[in-house]
Amino acid sequence: MKEEETPWSDTCLWLIARVLALGGSWRPPRARGFALYRAWVLFTQFSFLIGQLQGLYYFWGDTNRIIQDVCLLVTTILGLFKFFVFVVKQEDVFHIVRAIDDRRRDQSKLGNPSVASILEESYRSARTITVYMAGLGGTAPAVWAVMPLVMRRLGVGPPDRELPAMAWYTGRDTATPVYQLLYVLQYFSMQYSYFAAMCLDLFFACLIIHVAAQLEVLNVRLSQIREDYYRNEQTREDSKVDHAEEDSAWKELSECVEHHKDALKLVDDLESLVNPIILSQFMGATIIICVTLFLITTNKQHVVALVRLQAYLAVVVYEIFMYCWFGDDVMYQNSRLVSSVY
Repeated sequence: MKEEETPWSDTCLWLIARVLALGGSWRPPRARGFALYRAWVLFTQFSFLIGQLQGLYYFWGDTNRIIQDVCLLVTTILGLFKFFVFVVKQEDVFHIVRAIDDRRRDQSKLGNPSVASILEESYRSARTITVYMAGLGGTAPAVWAVMPLVMRRLGVGPPDRELPAMAWYTGRDTATPVYQLLYVLQYFSMQYSYFAAMCLDLFFACLIIHVAAQLEVLNVRLSQIREDYYRNEQTREDSKVDHAEEDSAWKELSECVEHHKDALKLVDDLESLVNPIILSQFMGATIIICVTLFLITTNKQHVVALVRLQAYLAVVVYEIFMYCWFGDDVMYQNSRLVSSVY
């Protein structure tokens, strides 16, 4: 795909596109120096990964540290996997985005208030979760990074220096100025890890919302065709069929059949794109949930650490929840097609 054809300001997903651009995965059109920015993002992620891999060796024997390290390690690996899948399949991603935009544009021209309401609601829903989750992603890593400093200053945290996230880089991680440099590096690592792990899931959830809206539009149009046809038939004074009305109904019905074919293709394309990501997400989330719950129930360390673990667990659970909640709407709208026709 040519750079100028990259969906950006002209797409209904313009907001999540900018969030992913901050994470280095969505390349904006005519963005100079973006390759350098993406290299910086990957540097923060791979340095984070190396620190956690080394932590498995150096923290061995400390159950609490090992479990926290494993959770972060799984999250980082999942984030990198999603990042590279997205970048490698970017043309397929943009093809789906363009297909959704084209269908929304055509349906907006119908002048149907019910269809317009569905399109507006799907746009608003996708925009809302993007704002909320991007806002959380912009603040959570900062809070996570500042918390150890604040707690130690208040005397309610561990007295020794600690990095925001469990990792081991060198033998001088707590010495000045290595400690300060690693602290800043970890903040960026956590920030970009959120963009890679969570915001890519958010993007696919937005796609699912718009696909479900396409099926809902189809349901509405089929219902209106059926209702209009039988209403007009009942109001006729004679039994003679009005061929003009019948032809109009058949024309609309043919358009709906083509719409259904396009919607099914859209679902198939989206499914083939997100299947490996969803599979890896569910496998990784299962590991994280199990070990995090074990650590929460057996941990005797400071309450601050427990709060951080619970907040981390909530984010992981919400990643799964998005796929289940919005994916169920696709199944529901598809199941309504039979009743909409008959």
